[in-house]
Amino acid sequence: LAFERLGHIKVPGLVERAGMDVKSLSAAFAREFAAMEPDALRQKLRVLGADPRKTASLRSNAELREALEDWCESAGMEVPFLQAFQMHRGTSADAREIAKLAESSEVGKAAANLLGVPSVMLYQTAGFVKEPGDGETAWHSDLNTSPFDTSYMVTFWVALTPVRNDRDSPLVFGGRSHRDFALPYWYSDSGMADLGTRGYLIKDHAPFKPGDASAHHGWVLHSAPPLEADTRRMALSLTFVEEGARLLPNGSKLRKKPDDEDREGYADWLSAFRPGEAVSHP
Repeated sequence: LAFERLGHIKVPGLVERAGMDVKSLSAAFAREFAAMEPDALRQKLRVLGADPRKTASLRSNAELREALEDWCESAGMEVPFLQAFQMHRGTSADAREIAKLAESSEVGKAAANLLGVPSVMLYQTAGFVKEPGDGETAWHSDLNTSPFDTSYMVTFWVALTPVRNDRDSPLVFGGRSHRDFALPYWYSDSGMADLGTRGYLIKDHAPFKPGDASAHHGWVLHSAPPLEADTRRMALSLTFVEEGARLLPNGSKLRKKPDDEDREGYADWLSAFRPGEAVSHP
């Protein structure tokens, strides 16, 4: 009931409930993220609008990180979090460990129950890492960055490091924002920048111990404060949509196109389905 009303809930001990060891999962995540970090840095540079001609020749993490920091400094902004997509799809033992959680029946059943649908599909896993001093995460909703024509999406945000308070950058939710149809219907992106008058119930679910999770609806607005703690924050997200969700149509039928920030998460399978077609398996 709380999920339906507010659009988010806390899910204590999700990893243990799925029959997994949190320490092993956290270690696997750290190793797999390290292997994927160059792609995560390139994705962030693309999203921020860095000139690809200036970054194409960069190979090492140090070079890419320096390019990101230089771009942010020139733009007058804080360095953002890094995001690695589809961490469960790799061939390594660490990727298989992540897949055990993402594909577990416990998590899938929880997703279907929260959405009130018979069955769900795993759309995406993503690793989120913030380093000490990294900036805030802006308000956004997950469905706005996906290619699906549905309102049935839920994301489990799984803490893999302790999140004790605001200094550890927990997700902050705009409770009831998933029901605010008037906001995206009437307002432009710039008009949606000021959320202070919308009457949302602003809340986070800290503290989290590793293995605890929150679950949020695909349309609920959420953000995160800067990481002020002196250790990195690691989190794994697991996103599900209803079974048979359709792709968005293209052309004049759409009021706006989805934000392509998460393009790296679906680009490899998107062309296998026609616009408006039901997706059998992302």
